[in-house]
Amino acid sequence: MVTTPRPIIDSVVRSVCGRDVECLVPLAGGGMNETFRVELVSDVAVVVRIARQQVPWFIDEAHLMAQARAVGVPTAEVLGLEHLDHNGELLSFSIQQFLPGRSLEELIGELSTSDLERLVTDAGEILARVHSVVPDDQRGIRHELRLPEEGEITRVARIAREVLSPAAAAVVERGADFLRQEVTTRAAPPFSLAHGDFCPKNLLIHDGTVVGIIDWEFAGPASPAYDFAQWEVDAGDPLHDRLDLVRRGYARVAGPESADAGWTPAFAIDWALEKLGWKNPASPAQFRRCVDVIARYTAP
Repeated sequence: MVTTPRPIIDSVVRSVCGRDVECLVPLAGGGMNETFRVELVSDVAVVVRIARQQVPWFIDEAHLMAQARAVGVPTAEVLGLEHLDHNGELLSFSIQQFLPGRSLEELIGELSTSDLERLVTDAGEILARVHSVVPDDQRGIRHELRLPEEGEITRVARIAREVLSPAAAAVVERGADFLRQEVTTRAAPPFSLAHGDFCPKNLLIHDGTVVGIIDWEFAGPASPAYDFAQWEVDAGDPLHDRLDLVRRGYARVAGPESADAGWTPAFAIDWALEKLGWKNPASPAQFRRCVDVIARYTAP
């Protein structure tokens, strides 16, 4: 990844925060962006995210984070956005409040079973609050089910056959058939605000509590089933099979069955097929998980 020159970061942070930078520490994660914890004079810390896109970035993200925070979702306050040209490339900066803690993904091996289950259940309650936000169709990334393309499914099935087995290729074909049936015979589901990457790596834990949902870059209008499906595909072992805990917490606020309206299988298959077709392949564990999820919902 290209690294933004330190003087540029210092200048942007000084412009937004009115203080000089004392220390800058790269943070793990952050998706496609550079992400830093920045220590300022007077022992204040902020998070700086830097994106390289063709259009100004983070604007919709900041708006949707504020909407979620207004209904009780713990998420960082965006302190400022800056966009500047550097050597002909547009750099977008999001300066955010620093939330202490570690991701649930990091903590899985350190937590007791009861604490892990409690935190996932609490996260489900928070997710219901996210979904209570009425989305603005002009803000964020719109997540809709896609009708599978025959050529793409043929390519993905070939990859599954080569990486795993002919049986895996058959699972891919069944998944595509299932998705075609859902898309062409059912009315499109109603939309709410979806986080867009709801999984343990984006749940921040501090003192035994979920203190933040981070990385709202892919938030936008979608069926609540989209977030349920992402958990099932991406949460990782042992949590990807514990969507029941998410739904249990969700039920404290709203009915998960009425929220997803039976669309979770279709969204899970859609996302699994997309990951299986990535040009930069998913990890072997992710690849296997994608096939397993499709198989679960399309068993003969």
